[in-house]
Amino acid sequence: MAAGGGRVSFGVLNDMQLTAADFRRWLPGAAGELTVRETAEGFVIGAPPCTVTVTLEALPPRRIALLELPLTRVTMAFSDGWEAPARNAFLKRFDDYFRRGGG
Repeated sequence: MAAGGGRVSFGVLNDMQLTAADFRRWLPGAAGELTVRETAEGFVIGAPPCTVTVTLEALPPRRIALLELPLTRVTMAFSDGWEAPARNAFLKRFDDYFRRGGG
């Protein structure tokens, strides 16, 4: 059962080059008009029956020579209320919003 209500029907796992604070700051823009609620485990986006439960896990930083970049594992669990076109549109907006530089 997802924290936002409903069974999980689809999941996404991404390792993102950002900190948890960056994610928290940028998430409302990525969610668009959907509500965002912070929980002890992470975040719940949307309202039943269409929710996305997001959890974050800090990973060891990525090192490239002397450069050290933060790395966070982002797991998204979609409740079973999502139709594929709406879920795909959400993921496109999320990916586009978090894409920085370099395309």
